[in-house]
Amino acid sequence: MIPHAKKLLIISLIGLTVLAPSFGEGQSRLVSEKVLRVIDGDTMEVSGGERVRLLGIDAPEKGAPLAGLATARLRELTASGLVTLEMCEDRDIYGRLLATVRAQRVNVNSILLREGMALPMLIPPCGRPVAVDVLAAAAHGAVTGKGIYSLNEYRIISHTKAGDHIGKHVIVKGTILELHRGEKVWHFNFGSDWKTDFTAVLFREGQHKYSDLGLDPADLVGSEVLVIGKVKRYNGPEIIVRGPDQVIPLEGIMKEDPKSKIQGNDLEN
Repeated sequence: MIPHAKKLLIISLIGLTVLAPSFGEGQSRLVSEKVLRVIDGDTMEVSGGERVRLLGIDAPEKGAPLAGLATARLRELTASGLVTLEMCEDRDIYGRLLATVRAQRVNVNSILLREGMALPMLIPPCGRPVAVDVLAAAAHGAVTGKGIYSLNEYRIISHTKAGDHIGKHVIVKGTILELHRGEKVWHFNFGSDWKTDFTAVLFREGQHKYSDLGLDPADLVGSEVLVIGKVKRYNGPEIIVRGPDQVIPLEGIMKEDPKSKIQGNDLEN
């Protein structure tokens, strides 16, 4: 796939500014379709019986909290019946089309993320062109505590309190002080003592996911972020990060690095 233009992500807790998404030539195509039905919060059926999976998002599954609300919101956003699909040239493992959906010039994927009706989910190669914008929209939803982020397992805690939540799924907030690149394992360090302070851990899977999505984790050093996952203890508290969709920047700059190749709801004070 042809590398696309570098993009910047600038986010603050007060406001949100995101440059319009850019797609490289050959990475996506635009088509207009009629919506036949909404299946769930991130899937719909369009003309010809094709199923479309909204790119970069993961809405609650049927039976999960807020699943009905997410489905209803997608149905509401596409109520006009006509949508424009900015489709990736690849399909998912179930044969569904992957697309950014626009209805009446509104980015439906982004709205669902910003309203907390879905979590970010970035899978290369299709996730690469939208990665920065997906994280920006997810940050907005998280800091406003809407939807999914109002649930107990997605409450935001300070990195200094992570040790009090061992075994629990939470969102840890803090500033990344250092990225330590070991031979096999990388660590986002949030404190001066890695043996006791919170860290976010990237094994090979997470490292390669950053590379495949065109993102350099080093860009996050010095940035305030939200880390999503289950807190475990290994020396100090940690969360294992399997990809960029678990580390949402709240401020600073996250640049695409197409040349990057890797070898070998309230805050608790």
